[in-house]
Amino acid sequence: MDFLAKMTDNEESLLHIEFQTRYDPDMPVRMLTYYARILDKHRLPVYPIVVYLTRTDIPIETTYSSRVWDRQVISFNYDVIKVWELKSKMVFEKGLAGLYALAPLMPDADLDECREKMVEAVEHNLISASSYMCMATFARLKYPKEVVKNMIPDKLLKQSPFYQDVLEEGRDEGVEKTIIAALAARFGSVSDCLSERIHNLREQNANVLNDLIKLVVTVNDLGEFERKLDKIA
Repeated sequence: MDFLAKMTDNEESLLHIEFQTRYDPDMPVRMLTYYARILDKHRLPVYPIVVYLTRTDIPIETTYSSRVWDRQVISFNYDVIKVWELKSKMVFEKGLAGLYALAPLMPDADLDECREKMVEAVEHNLISASSYMCMATFARLKYPKEVVKNMIPDKLLKQSPFYQDVLEEGRDEGVEKTIIAALAARFGSVSDCLSERIHNLREQNANVLNDLIKLVVTVNDLGEFERKLDKIA
């Protein structure tokens, strides 16, 4: 489950968002499963949305239905947002700060403008600094890693919850736990050998923290992360 937030505008409810980088034929079943789990745990109405980040020409389902013995057992609907159909100019003009992180993936996107608008929104407390890390992660789907790496100002990196969690957990264990958790979230399980390398590198040089965090966002896979570790060392 990617994102869950409580909404209190008219009635108390929950917003559930899943981000997809590619078409998944099982998405209707997945969304229904998430819906049931969220409803069972929180007992609040749930508004589900799937955000597709990269273009696909395959028709995207927005419904799951089931009939047994000619009887409608269930009909479940969710909304779909196709990022490639959005315009960054419109997003910025209307001040839709919640969509700024997705702007680099929009067809009319200008990375310099995306970065400037995000920095401005963070400085005016319209969104949290963690949104900048999200923007960098999404941008990696479309742009070269070095371009994305240069998008991340150190001052915003240090404001992000990702960075703050590292500091709060302490110098001895916080970095390793946070970096490894982020790698696992992106690429799956992390070997004990790689975990030990991260720990040893951090023990040898406490100044690599920013570089390690940026690597987590910009690399394509664990193999590339390990190769980059050699250069940092």
